[in-house]
Parts: sequence; C-alpha cells; structure tokens
Amino acid sequence: MVGDQTILLILSTYFVIATIGYLFDRYLKMPWMFTVVVFAMFLSGFGLFKDVFQSESFQFLAEMGMLLFLFTIGIDLNLEEIRKLGKYIILGGTLLPLVEGTLIAVFFYSVFPAFVSYSFPVALLAGISFGTIGEVVLLAILKQFGVENTRFGQLALGLGVFDDIFEFLTLCGIVVLPTLATTGEQSHALGDVVQIMLTLAGIIIATIILARLGGRSRKLLERVDEKSFVLPFAFFLVIFSFIYFSSTKFGDLGVIAAIFSGIAVKQVMPKKFVEQYKRPIFFVANIFLGPFFFLKVGGGISFTASFAYLWVVAAIVLISLLSRMLVSYLVFREAIGGQQSVILGIGLCTKFSTSIVSENLLFTSGLIAGPLYSVIVLSYVVMKPIIIGVFSRGLATMKHTLS
Repeated sequence: MVGDQTILLILSTYFVIATIGYLFDRYLKMPWMFTVVVFAMFLSGFGLFKDVFQSESFQFLAEMGMLLFLFTIGIDLNLEEIRKLGKYIILGGTLLPLVEGTLIAVFFYSVFPAFVSYSFPVALLAGISFGTIGEVVLLAILKQFGVENTRFGQLALGLGVFDDIFEFLTLCGIVVLPTLATTGEQSHALGDVVQIMLTLAGIIIATIILARLGGRSRKLLERVDEKSFVLPFAFFLVIFSFIYFSSTKFGDLGVIAAIFSGIAVKQVMPKKFVEQYKRPIFFVANIFLGPFFFLKVGGGISFTASFAYLWVVAAIVLISLLSRMLVSYLVFREAIGGQQSVILGIGLCTKFSTSIVSENLLFTSGLIAGPLYSVIVLSYVVMKPIIIGVFSRGLATMKHTLS
C-alpha cells in the first residue's frame, strides 16, 4: 500500500539524514537537504517508491514543505537592514545576479532553445534564479571562521540580504510568465495577467496595512498569556490566509504569499512571541515537512539526462564562478582589496536557497524541460563542495588580514 510505503520512505529518509547527512555536514559542510536530494535521485534512478512520489498525499506534503520553507525566509527578512544597504551592496547585488543570469540565459537559449520553450525570457528567469545567493550557507561558513562581523563578512551578508529582492522578483516573473506562454488568446492572457498583478498588489497592500496596524496588534496580543493556545494558531491563521486568498485562481501565487506571510507575522506579533514560536514553526517547516519537498526535487531529476549532459553542468559551473569572480573584483576591489574581492566572488556562488524553489516552479509549470531542470539541480550539487572547499581555503589564508 502507498500509505505503508510512504512511512517506509519517511523512515529511510530520516535515517539517511541522521547518518550520511550528519557526516556530510560535519566533514564536507554540506546541509542535510543535499543529502535528501541525492538520496531521492538514487531512489528515482532505480525506480524505488515510484507510487509514493506520484501520490497526491506526497505531493501535498511536498508543497506544504515548500510553502512553510518560504514562510521561514519571510519571517527572517530584516527590512531595516535592507533599507540601510550601502552603495556597494546595491551595485554588487544588482550586477551579480544579472550578469551571471544573463550569461547562463544566453547559453541555455543558444544551445538548448527547446529546453526553455524557445523563449529568452524563460531562459533569463532560469539563469537569474540560478544566480541567487544561499545566504544561510554563506553565513554558516563565515561563522565557522569567525569573520561574520568583519567588513568582508558584513558585505557578504548584506549582499545575501539584498539578493532576496531578486529572488522575489524572479518568483513574480515565474508566476506571471506561464499565463503569457500558454494562453491561446491574447485578450484572455492579458486579463489573467491583470488579475495576477492585482493579486500581487493585494498581497503587498495587505502586508503594508498589517505593518501599519502592527503597533496596536502587538499591544493587544501582549496581554495574552504567552502559554495560550491562541498565539500559535494566530501564526498559522496569518500564513494560510495569505496563501489561500492569493492562490484561489493562480496556485503559484501561494509561493509569493508564503514569503509575505512571514513578513506580516513579524509585523503584527510581539517580538517575544515571534521568537518563542518561530523555532517550533521552523521545526515543522524544515525538519518535518522540508524533507518531502527536497525528496520531490531529487525525485524529479533524471540520472540519464544528468550524465548525458555533464558537459552542460561543467559549463554552468564555469560561467557561474568566472562571472561572480569578475564582477566581484570590479565592484568591490576598492572597498576590500583585490584578493578579498575575488574570494568574496567565490563565496557568493553558494546557492540552493529560494533558487531551487524557482527552478522547480519553472519545471512544474512546463517552462523548462526535464533534462535542463536535472542538470541545473545537479549543478547545485556539484558546486557545493567546490565552493565550500575553495572559499573556506581562501578565508583560512586571509583570515588575519580581514578587518
């Protein structure tokens, strides 16, 4: 039965995370989600748990994992820090994903036009999605060397925060584009796009209104006993209200709504309650439901396509590394020096944050083909040990010169 097999898959996944995932994290500094993706690739390659991967219950759990994962990103966004970004962060944060994304898009569109629906905008979205920064991994590496509070570390983290803007804009583009690409009548397509933009505007306006009312709501909620069952349910009320009302017609808008629900919760809830209940929600999102999403990601990767296009993986990795190093050197050499700017460029290649969600949406929307999706995700996997190794080595050699 699918139910029994689902439980067996869950047990197997948790065992792999607790054993192989632990070893990967300790010795290779690779987050546990990479272990799950590789494990799912192995299962898919041998046709194991095929019925489970295709079942509605598994797909629902994977989608919930993705949405709550995005909520945790929204609740951790520091809007005040974004407003204080300096000129280097703004300039570098704009050029890095655009240059890398454009070069990768030209490569995709020139070599595999069929894999991007013969559309350069689709190729550009795929390229920019790949070019976003995984700031969580970047922070972990900086903390390991104790340089997160140096000028170098603050610049790196500031770029990671600013990069969330591009992640959001890319998600918006991915949500809007399928309507234009798949709708037959232009007038119908225009009507759908207008509805999408109005819904997006509604999400933003609702967040702003809640932020304006935040002072009053926080004072009111501070009177509630911190042990009351009302507060955690209020968290989920906000989350699912945003997701439901934004995705009644266009399901993919739930992705954006999930991020904004995190921002809204942070604005309307007292800080002590946010900190108190953030950890258990993170547990549900990342530990319980997160593996389902990353199993879905890995299960959608084709071993055959990945090995048939290994040269594409190599090209993507090369374009990413060289473009980041060059742009970082040109933009940041006056601020932190030539050597540090090159090492920073390598560190800014750490990925696998919201970017994997964006690529997955492009794939499930039918905008990019399965083989391209497979090599993109494989490129994430291949780049991780390379970036961690080279970046860590670079930090080790210049640690005492950072200020």
